[in-house]
Amino acid sequence: MALTLVTVRLVKFLAIYLALSTAFLVAKITLVFLDIFSPDAKNRLFQRVMAKDKAMCPKGETYQVEEFLTLKSYKSLLYSQVIGIFKVVGKGRPAEDSALVRLDGHTETTLLSYATGSRPLVVCFGSYTCPPFRDALSDFAVLAEDYRNVADFLLVYIEEAHPLDGWRFHSGPQIQQHRTVEQRCDAARAMLHDRAGRFDVAVDTMGNAANHTYGAFPDRLYVIQNGVVAHEGGKGPFLFNPSEVRNWLNEHLDALDNNNNTNDRK
Repeated sequence: MALTLVTVRLVKFLAIYLALSTAFLVAKITLVFLDIFSPDAKNRLFQRVMAKDKAMCPKGETYQVEEFLTLKSYKSLLYSQVIGIFKVVGKGRPAEDSALVRLDGHTETTLLSYATGSRPLVVCFGSYTCPPFRDALSDFAVLAEDYRNVADFLLVYIEEAHPLDGWRFHSGPQIQQHRTVEQRCDAARAMLHDRAGRFDVAVDTMGNAANHTYGAFPDRLYVIQNGVVAHEGGKGPFLFNPSEVRNWLNEHLDALDNNNNTNDRK
């Protein structure tokens, strides 16, 4: 069984690797061609693509097509896929109590320690240099405010998606990839300075244990209840969607109401 799972994951990785490599090469060749023969057409095409994909281009931020077609961007995209394929947890399976660090940079804690009894624990993974995550932080804060009486909320700050020394975007926060847990805490505190909310915040360890276990890079949402993954959000950046968690919480509230009504009739 374990060997079969590993084989399936390896086949999936190979398929994604080939597809990503082909798409990247075709896009790069197309970009070179348009640069030579029609720079205006290149810019119009890029703007059309970004206009359709609001997740990759938050309001008020601008990007250049060249930022998406570098060796560092290719490596980051491939790394993201590997993280997703080889994650440990999944919907309906036991949640892992990954090690975390509090924002003081010293106090060790764990992910499941933020859960309270049978209340759902909503976990949001991400980093401030990730545009979709940054754009959705206000939605997550509203979510935490709206459902604070029925659920707990935790934001886990992971490795930077677009650090200065990696796949960098010139728009948005400029943060180096963390070399120490103190630097990771500094980045999380800088994020909270701009986008505070009524939710707990902890950072992943420098071994990126929580990130790898939950397949979180660059951003992802989970709901954990009674030690089990009750909801597994789509893989960011394209499928990172806080509204899915809102829908899950509404269904959870409906179930509680139905259960209470049934008990009252008894």
